[in-house]
Amino acid sequence: MIRQAKLEDQHEIAELSYIIWEDMELPIVKNFDKAQVITWLEQAITQVPYRTYYENVLVYEIDGDVAGIIITYKGEDEMHLEKNWMKLDLPEKVRDIGTPLPLKEAEDNELYIETVAVFSQYRGKGIATQLMHYVIEEHRDKKLSLSCDYENNGAYQLYQRLGFETEGTIDLYGHAYHHMVINKKNAEQ
Repeated sequence: MIRQAKLEDQHEIAELSYIIWEDMELPIVKNFDKAQVITWLEQAITQVPYRTYYENVLVYEIDGDVAGIIITYKGEDEMHLEKNWMKLDLPEKVRDIGTPLPLKEAEDNELYIETVAVFSQYRGKGIATQLMHYVIEEHRDKKLSLSCDYENNGAYQLYQRLGFETEGTIDLYGHAYHHMVINKKNAEQ
């Protein structure tokens, strides 16, 4: 079942977001231990409208457990959401490195799909695909976009099957990403 995230989903959302941040090799993940970063992410999910704020998250639930998430927001809101990280009660050493994702990933006219993540025990069951379909269907009137790491062929092929096309390349945190947008006419039915 796909549903809007709730405050009590904070730990699972934080764990899944951490997986993505770790893959991106963000400075916050390199400089602090996982438990600390998870704690700060949980704050960002529940206390301030950050990128990962629970209102931006849909959850895929199986038997009462969070199996996966998808995070979306308007591209025009991206940098404002990012700045809200600094409103958290963070140690000075965290504030010194700045916000976790300071680079703009989305165009202002896009609904940006920032994260699609599934816990390992639930992978291979089509959960990411179902989350993507849900967002595509719910936002037929919007231009949807996402960034896909050049190294992630599986995700790239999934996004292509769903109707996303590469519009350009973006360098994020030392990695090359496809900036992909959906052409609704080519989307899977």
